[in-house]
Amino acid sequence: MNSNDLITLAQQRLSAARGRDLSKRVELGLGVGSVHIDRALTNVAVQYQNNEYIADAVMPVVRVSKKSDKYFKFKPETMFNIAAVDVVGAESMPGRPAAGLDTPGTFSCTDRALMDFISVDEEINADAPLQPRIDVTEILTNYLMLAREKRIADIVFGSGNYGSNTAALSGGDQWNQSTSDPVANILYAIKTPLVKPNTMVIGWEAYDALRTNPKVLQFVLSRASTGAGATPLMVDEATLAAMFRLNRVIVGEAKYNTAAEGATASTSYLWGKFCALIRVEPSPSPRRTQTFGYTMRFGAMETSTFYEGKPGRAGGTYVKVAHSDADEIVGGENTGYLWRTVVS
Repeated sequence: MNSNDLITLAQQRLSAARGRDLSKRVELGLGVGSVHIDRALTNVAVQYQNNEYIADAVMPVVRVSKKSDKYFKFKPETMFNIAAVDVVGAESMPGRPAAGLDTPGTFSCTDRALMDFISVDEEINADAPLQPRIDVTEILTNYLMLAREKRIADIVFGSGNYGSNTAALSGGDQWNQSTSDPVANILYAIKTPLVKPNTMVIGWEAYDALRTNPKVLQFVLSRASTGAGATPLMVDEATLAAMFRLNRVIVGEAKYNTAAEGATASTSYLWGKFCALIRVEPSPSPRRTQTFGYTMRFGAMETSTFYEGKPGRAGGTYVKVAHSDADEIVGGENTGYLWRTVVS
């Protein structure tokens, strides 16, 4: 039993001795620890990692001090205009480029939370290595992160976020067909947006087809050892990134259960059969238009605990994990291209 439980038990006994019903205090929202933010469990939630989740790498997190606000953007063409830079004459003044802000973007963070109940009996009877509060915190955090992964996948692979910079492949053009040419597809996609993409985001099924496609194998494996190093045994993310002069290739490997809760589980790849070429800035800045999108996060992912005396024999503790995010498209079609249904 930890220190919080000992305090709770002592207060229950003291209240009983004084003829007070502690459960009524809980009912009124005045229960012991009802507003307690558990820092140890918050650290568990903040440090939680699932290596299959890629949302933070695709749409980096920007910390914000308000739940809703405006963010400023420079016009996409700002860094592409040719300015008159010559100064003619000893007393001439330098010119001023027409650099201006675009229409401000707005964001409004949505609160997201889950909670679970741990009875006192469950905590007392838990055998090592089970740690009910930590285990529940990790499970709830994973649920929240999986939901975020799904939201980001829907945005990055959402054709409506690319304007005219999107197309679907079909028949012999799909990358799992020997007649296809994904090299030409990707080179075209990189050159199309106003801002050059630096990141490929691709679903696992599409990735497998891409790295085993004859055109890609010919491009990579038909050479001897050169300045790029020895011929690799297999085409991997680093090889593809170097091949197309990208900073990074990110593969969406996460799976999710597509069946309704309680039904027989049926899993599918969350990131689907798509491939996006987008700009991802390594140092998040809400003013930087030359990036596909950001996640505005208000506060941290926090874990709170509160005692409830009414359930079961001896009551128990609710554990709640919560965060507040807004997933914002910043550069959109100026910063990316999307190939849809790249495999059958």
